[in-house]
Amino acid sequence: FRIPGMGQTTHRYFRDKLAMRQKAKDSGIHVPEFTAVFNNDEVNAFIDKVPAPWVLKPRSEASASGIKKLNSREDLWEALNNLGEERHLFLLESFKPGDVYHVDSLTFNKEIIFTSASKYLAPPMQVSHEGGVFRTKTLGRYSEEFQALENANAKVLSNFGLMNGATHTEFIRSKEDGKYYFLETSSRVGGAHIPDLVEASSNINIWREWAKIEDALLRGKDYQVPTPTGYYSGLIIALIKDEKADYSKFESPETLKFLPIDHHVGVVYKASDPDVIQERLDHAAEKIHAEMLNILPPKSKPTS
Repeated sequence: FRIPGMGQTTHRYFRDKLAMRQKAKDSGIHVPEFTAVFNNDEVNAFIDKVPAPWVLKPRSEASASGIKKLNSREDLWEALNNLGEERHLFLLESFKPGDVYHVDSLTFNKEIIFTSASKYLAPPMQVSHEGGVFRTKTLGRYSEEFQALENANAKVLSNFGLMNGATHTEFIRSKEDGKYYFLETSSRVGGAHIPDLVEASSNINIWREWAKIEDALLRGKDYQVPTPTGYYSGLIIALIKDEKADYSKFESPETLKFLPIDHHVGVVYKASDPDVIQERLDHAAEKIHAEMLNILPPKSKPTS
């Protein structure tokens, strides 16, 4: 229909993990070593050169589901053979231990007008595969981590050709060399109630502002993002045994809101001191682990 907006090539940089990695590599952005898995010889050459563990990832899934960590050549080939005709929908990359971060931003006419950077205390892949408690906290705007992530995010979005809208981008800081490696991006708002985390610290509701950006574009008007506030915030979510959580255990001066999700506990904290946020998240995690947590095994596709 020739509707204005992102074309197919640019769209793939934000939806296809293989395309985004290749584009990042070609743009001089640090990425974990990776390969397509179309060709057996290429796969063997990759695993000869890059030591295990490796990660086999769906190219288009939005969450950490479907990702497999593999520790041996035998495990890898078994996993690839089990994929059958769906093998081309996956990619293989080096597993890099390190801290995982997410950067949530808004762009208007190619200019990044708002950036929030946060650190996962339990990465989504770990929670998806091992169960447990999902936690993330915002970073101080003047911290070394924030500034490095802000620059890395700007390099990704500029090279990928994003014009307008909301983005959610993830990086890992390698324990081995301290560098920030690009993991993935998406031209959408982050999931897992991350917008609640961002709004708590900045008073910027990414959904609302994205809608205002689209409205301004349709009407040919300018758009100004509100001035963000400088608080710190933390988010904790976990699967629990009861349908409704007893939130009386999580009341505190820093408790901003409870998330009403059946069979889950979810709390957003807000404070002017990052250490207080860390304390609240640690205390809540201990309580959930001791009294409430439920763990379900990760879903795997049945093999025919």
